[in-house]
This record gives sequence, structure tokens and C-alpha cells, in this order.
Amino acid sequence: MRTRIVTSACLILLLGGTALAVDDEQACMDKLAKAEALVDKRVEARALSEGDVEDLNMLLDEADAACTEGDFKKAKKSLAGVRKMITPPAQ
Repeated sequence: MRTRIVTSACLILLLGGTALAVDDEQACMDKLAKAEALVDKRVEARALSEGDVEDLNMLLDEADAACTEGDFKKAKKSLAGVRKMITPPAQ
């Protein structure tokens, strides 16, 4: 999990360095990195069950593959699923 975050962060820094315009793939990778960081915090806080962690990892992998392939709608859908799973219920 941590290597995925570090890799995503490195990609963001390498690809976003001097670019003036942010393309769709970069925006997708940025959103993916933010989602991975949130998931990592929830895992470290032990706020998720093992099953939830597996489901989240599967969604993150789907989003990563979709970003890489340029299927940004699928990536957005997967990241929405991640956000829904890690958002604490309203009280």
C-alpha cells in the first residue's frame, strides 16, 4: 500500500514538474494519490475491516488501471466507490 502511494507521488512530481496545463491523466493520478492517502490513514487508524481493505485495494487498482488506460469515467466511478467506503457515517 505504501509503495503504491510513494509511486503515485513520484509520478505526480515527475509528470507535473514544469507543465503549464494539467491534462486529464494527471488530474486522474492526482485524485488517485489523494484517495490512496485517505485509505492509508483509515488503515493505520484500524478503522476498516480486512474485507473492506481488500475491497478498497481492488477499487484503487481498478482506478489506477483506468487512469493509465485513459478511461477516466471508470476511474472516477471507482474513486467514488472508495470515497463512499472511507467516509464515516453521519451521526
